[in-house]
Amino acid sequence: MFNRDKLILVGSKNNFINIAKLEFDKDNFVINKMHHINPNNEIMLHSCLLNENILYILDSFNNMVIKYNIANNEYLECYTGKDPRHICKCLDNLYITNFESDSISIIDADTCILTGTVTVGVKPHDILANDSNTKLYIACYEENEILEYDINNSEKKYLNIDGKPMHLILFNNCLFVLSYLVNDVISTEINIINLETYAVEETYFIKEITTNFVYDEDTNNLFVLAIESGTVYSVNLTSKQIKKQIHLNGYLEDISVSKQYLYVVNSSRNYISIIDKFSIKQIENIYLDFTPLYIKTL
Repeated sequence: MFNRDKLILVGSKNNFINIAKLEFDKDNFVINKMHHINPNNEIMLHSCLLNENILYILDSFNNMVIKYNIANNEYLECYTGKDPRHICKCLDNLYITNFESDSISIIDADTCILTGTVTVGVKPHDILANDSNTKLYIACYEENEILEYDINNSEKKYLNIDGKPMHLILFNNCLFVLSYLVNDVISTEINIINLETYAVEETYFIKEITTNFVYDEDTNNLFVLAIESGTVYSVNLTSKQIKKQIHLNGYLEDISVSKQYLYVVNSSRNYISIIDKFSIKQIENIYLDFTPLYIKTL
């Protein structure tokens, strides 16, 4: 397998945050760098954002964001609202959803200092920024809403959906929304919203709870991770077909995509699965000595 991908992994072990850089060397992935930081006696990581050589890591237990410099192994901390979940960067600021505070923390990305707070809908979870028009999109879980928030003038627009929104993807003028339908059995709904008309153009259903998803432009697929079965689904936006593509077992935590491969984090089994995104064949597993949680391709 010839592979030029470089990966950043974030995980934990014994209340240390583990940050690993993986690169391909001959026939194997090797850990080029490994860093361990222990800002607090107990941690609960929820998500991270990679921006060049800077990792922003959210610790929901201690209600803080950690700014970590991969190049020099230095880090800063800043307190957020209660139970920070997801993070995005727009211009010079970070925007962080606080699930139990019903708010967004605004933090200077360079100094890692809190500069403001915005009240939003009930239990905001995911957040994305549209750099072209400085608008934020926030998944308000409890209210079955997506909030469009204009950074420049503080205007708010609410988009109602059927499910409880968990994760968002922004591509061109479309917003992909992964949400939960909570009835007798929890299932997943994926809506594709046109941000020019605010109309839901397509809706897909998966009869399982899912954790995360990623969009791949080359195949025009959404790849979706299912919790209970440990399955990677593909939703092809051209054919409108949903397929159970590959069964991996374990708890599938995160997914990233490159030019050739899918990388799937298995947090219950401490490895990363490499999958050819075109043939949907599992190539190999990379085993780790810590619990991997999040993966980014450089």
